[in-house]
Amino acid sequence: MRCAVALLGIGAAPALLAGCRDPTPRAAGAALAACPRDARPDDRGRCACVPGDVPLLGACVPAPVADGYCGPVAKATTSGGCAFPVCPADEAVDVDVGCTPLPALLNGGPLSCASSTSLAVEDQRRVCIPADAACPRGTYADGALCTHGPSCPPGSLPAAGACRPVVLRGEHGVPLIDLGVWSALALGVDGGRASSDLCRPLEAHPLALGLAPAASAVVLRVHVTLSAPDDDVTRVSAEVSASMSLSASTSAQPPAASVETPAPSPLAMLAERAVASMIEPLRGLGGETTCTRVDVDVQCQLGEGAGRSP
Repeated sequence: MRCAVALLGIGAAPALLAGCRDPTPRAAGAALAACPRDARPDDRGRCACVPGDVPLLGACVPAPVADGYCGPVAKATTSGGCAFPVCPADEAVDVDVGCTPLPALLNGGPLSCASSTSLAVEDQRRVCIPADAACPRGTYADGALCTHGPSCPPGSLPAAGACRPVVLRGEHGVPLIDLGVWSALALGVDGGRASSDLCRPLEAHPLALGLAPAASAVVLRVHVTLSAPDDDVTRVSAEVSASMSLSASTSAQPPAASVETPAPSPLAMLAERAVASMIEPLRGLGGETTCTRVDVDVQCQLGEGAGRSP
C-alpha cells in the first residue's frame, strides 16, 4: 500500500492517507496510542524508554544510534537532544571533525556574520550559517546558548504544540506505526518545507552548495521514498534524490528566473546521510506499518549563499 502524505492533517484536521489501511478498530475504552518497542508505561501511564535507551524521533534507541543521528561529532543526551563538544577558547567546533585550533584554519572566509547567522567552521574554513544551524539537531539557538526543543513521550512526536501519536495499538497488541504521520512530522509534509531535522545538517555545510558568486538564494528539493516490505518497520529503507534551484542577481541585471538543476554531489550525499540517520530510529519503533510505501517531496531553504569563502 502507498501513503499519500500531501493531504496529511498535522493539526486538528484528520489525516487523509490514500491507499493505507486504517488502524484496527479498538474495543470500547481501549487506548489508541501505544508504546514503541523498548518502551513501557511509567507510573503516570506515559511511555518511557527502558533503562539504557534514549528517546529519539518517537522511538527508544541505543546511545550509538542516537549519536549517529546527532552527527559526526555531536553526542546524544539522555533527554534525546544533541550536544557539541566544549572546545577551549582557542578552538572552534567543526561539525565534521570536532574541535579545531583557530590557527589551523585556512585563510579566507568571513570574519563576522550578520545578526541572524553565526560564524562556524566547515572544511577548515570560516563560514556563516543560520544561528539555529550552529546548534546540533534537537536544539535551537537561544542567544548564545543551544536550547533543547519540545519533547514528547516515546511513541509520539511534537506537532503544533502538542504530541501526536505515531505508534498505535494494532491487532493482537502488535504496535502499528503510522508511517504517513511519522514521515510528515519527521521529514516534512509533502510539497512543503522540510523539517529542521532534515535541513539542519545541510544548513551547516554552505561550502557544499558550490554556489556561483552571483547566487542569491538556494532551495534544495529532497525527494524521499520510504519502503517497508511486508509492512515491517524494522525493514524500512529510504531512497533519496535531491535537486536545487537558485536565482542569480547582479547590479547589472534583474534577478534571473529560478532554474532547477541536480544537486552537487557533496550536497546530495549530505541529504542522503541526513535521511539515513533518521531511518534507524524509525526502524527502532518496531511493529507493523500502516502502509508499505511513502513518498514525500520537501524543500530546504539554504539561503542566499551565506558563508561562501572567497
